[in-house]
Amino acid sequence: MSGAAESVLRSGRASRPVEVSIVMPCFNSERTLAGCLDALRRQRFTLFEIVMVDSSPGGECEAIVRERYPEVRYEHSPRKLLPHAARNRGAEAAVGELLVFSDPDTYARPDWVEKLVAHHRATSHIIVGALACFGRQWIDLGNHLCKFSKWLPGGAPRSVDNAPTANLLCPHAVFDRLGRFDGENLHGDTTFSWKAREHGHVLWFAPDAIVFHHHLQRVGDVVRERHSRGVLFGELRADLWSNRRSKLLLYLLVSLLPVRLLRVLALTVAHCRRGRCLIDLAATHPLVVLGHGAALLGESRAYARRLIARRPQGGT
Repeated sequence: MSGAAESVLRSGRASRPVEVSIVMPCFNSERTLAGCLDALRRQRFTLFEIVMVDSSPGGECEAIVRERYPEVRYEHSPRKLLPHAARNRGAEAAVGELLVFSDPDTYARPDWVEKLVAHHRATSHIIVGALACFGRQWIDLGNHLCKFSKWLPGGAPRSVDNAPTANLLCPHAVFDRLGRFDGENLHGDTTFSWKAREHGHVLWFAPDAIVFHHHLQRVGDVVRERHSRGVLFGELRADLWSNRRSKLLLYLLVSLLPVRLLRVLALTVAHCRRGRCLIDLAATHPLVVLGHGAALLGESRAYARRLIARRPQGGT
């Protein structure tokens, strides 16, 4: 990190002890940023700093932080950063023993950091918090259940296989040892989760450490985003199975058939039952089905492209 960037990050308030660093990327987040930071001001646990890395092209987010939230350690990147690259940059400057990752379109409950820290102290695990939906509009609920049903509030604490960075606590030392996020991929939290589990770490779900996610998408945006995320996830799996052509072919076929979509929907129903939101699922199921279908179609495209690219060439 440059000296100028370091001085900018250090401009926030740093006179009190810091146990937790809340690291947050920012890109054109002016519609939700103030609400997010207001919620952090209401936290019962207070021994934390906020480190924000903003790569918005305009100055709206910077103005909000500078004028209203001087406690935030803020950096502006003139180059657009993908979210996980911004998180890595923020983690590099963070001083807390515990890193907490979140997003500027989430609103935390007052006991959020307190609950994350308590679960970590009780287990020593990487802690994954719960994601609730902000608002009751049909599109918001459907989008949320399509993306985050696995991490809905409710049920008992338990291990999970993936840790979204909208609500994640990781010890700073563990984060550094694992090699941080893949900053060039929107699924950097997924690959980080894979690495963590491969190295013996447990991803422990804390259903009472809750943030509310504010969705700002229309139906077409949801479908396009789910499809593009499916493509990226399929490419990750294709890289993982680069020497297993038969497995790629199997996943391509299964993803194109209704059987995998039905399995994904069955899991969504189970998650919503545990989260006590089956009525919301029933009301929004067309969008949930459309979103999951778009993601599976994106995966299938990635598998097909990889299989075609690696097709054995005939002899001359």
